Amino acid sequence: MAEPLRGRFVVLDGPEGSGKTTQVKRLVHRLRQSGRPATAVRDPGSTPVSERIREVLLDRRLPEMDVRTEVLLYMASRAEMVTRIVRPALEVGLVVVCDRFISSTVAYQGYAGGVDPAVIWELGRLATGGVEPDLTVILDVDVQVGLARLHRERDRMEEKDPAYHEKVRRGFLEIARERPDRFAVVDASRSPDEVAQDVWEAVQHVLR
Repeated sequence: MAEPLRGRFVVLDGPEGSGKTTQVKRLVHRLRQSGRPATAVRDPGSTPVSERIREVLLDRRLPEMDVRTEVLLYMASRAEMVTRIVRPALEVGLVVVCDRFISSTVAYQGYAGGVDPAVIWELGRLATGGVEPDLTVILDVDVQVGLARLHRERDRMEEKDPAYHEKVRRGFLEIARERPDRFAVVDASRSPDEVAQDVWEAVQHVLR
């Protein structure tokens, strides 16, 4: 039997424009201030191979991909990130804070894209070698509010129509409802300080 990982794995996830990247940075900073060694990763990305896959997945110049292609590319990127960064960090006791993870693929390619969520969860277990977040915080925000926050050129996933993003949001909330032991939902429509405080309080339950 594999030795249990000593660190903690926390994921921040949610619809577009929910402030995940900002809150990942704030959480890592607060963890370090409190004396907990912490590092941040982004999914897809964080390794040379994973970043190249990210470029393909989010390149708006590419033609529409089959949703199964998206699923498998996300999993390939994830496998590299977990093998190269996440698992080694957890083994030495770090808190790893990840911007998106398998829950994103379940929401986007599953609930919104039509792939069976159960299949995606199983592929995720294969890709990560069974590494699961101790907690996933869903930063929930109204679709129109979130999209309006994107003050830059949108990537291939962001530029999908609002109806698609509504399905994504409902998917995230359904995931959290089904797995309350592993998921928490935070209202991300409020100020960054208020959101950060709620995220911090949620994370305390898995740091003990």
